[in-house]
Amino acid sequence: MEERWGLGAYPVASVFDKSVSAGDTLVVGKRDYPDLVIYVKVSSACDVVLEAVSGTRRKSDGSYAKISVSETIMSFSAAGEQVIRLGNVLTKKWALHYPFLHLKFTADTTIDLVALPAATTLQEAKIVEDGVGLATEATLSDVKAQTDKLQFDASNFLRTALASDEVGLATENTLSSVLSQLDVTLSTLAKLERWGRSVEPEWVHADEVTAPAADTALVSVTVSAGKTGYIYGFFISAGEANDFKINWTSGGVAKSIRVPFSGKGAMQQVCVTALNEGLGADAETDITITNVNAGSTDVVYQARILYAEV
Repeated sequence: MEERWGLGAYPVASVFDKSVSAGDTLVVGKRDYPDLVIYVKVSSACDVVLEAVSGTRRKSDGSYAKISVSETIMSFSAAGEQVIRLGNVLTKKWALHYPFLHLKFTADTTIDLVALPAATTLQEAKIVEDGVGLATEATLSDVKAQTDKLQFDASNFLRTALASDEVGLATENTLSSVLSQLDVTLSTLAKLERWGRSVEPEWVHADEVTAPAADTALVSVTVSAGKTGYIYGFFISAGEANDFKINWTSGGVAKSIRVPFSGKGAMQQVCVTALNEGLGADAETDITITNVNAGSTDVVYQARILYAEV
């Protein structure tokens, strides 16, 4: 599992567009956090099972010293997404004390998964001594009395106003202003974390071309009207040395990035930040990958672009 920096809370693990087979297991490093909030999106029906927990990394023979749990924590009857707090769905609470979680998937599917530390609730928090002026148990209880008034809708958005402002939390107006900026679902946060904006880039694929003439567009995509195009990755393969250009138009000016091949081979690159960040492609213009020199007889070329627009 890949650890990534996120927005607000820092995920301990995240993975996107990962294909898994029935019976595959992913290991999530929970560390010493007392609980996790786990978001999972699947492309087809599947159960997510906490198969086991472990306290150490792999042994010398490559296996884990695992303790069986075998509890289903999510169940999907079709494609969909869910968010759970692990401590709320587990019956075997002792499993939360172990730093490594072994999650098994019961069917072939493609997943997005983000795991974040769960904040300690006010009921669980107790400050015995207030040596730095943070709070006391009494003040925490007062705060909890106020937060207990909050209600969430089906999309987990906060919609209610505070009845009073006895502890200086906020007023209805200030809450409305803040919440207008915070009404972001976890799936949107995952996109923002992965791509820097709320998009799902897609591959634009082109067929093989044999012996292309110089400056042939090996792959092309047209930016939609009223949109700005972004290049999040590319794939190029060629049976010989050649130079290639990734071409687009920004602000009415032609732009390009040269990709040299010193010999035959293939290259694929996927970027967190768009290759043309700050120089988005103009609406109704083409983004292409071209070969600089003509291809030799019977030599095959191919290219594709990972593209999104906003």
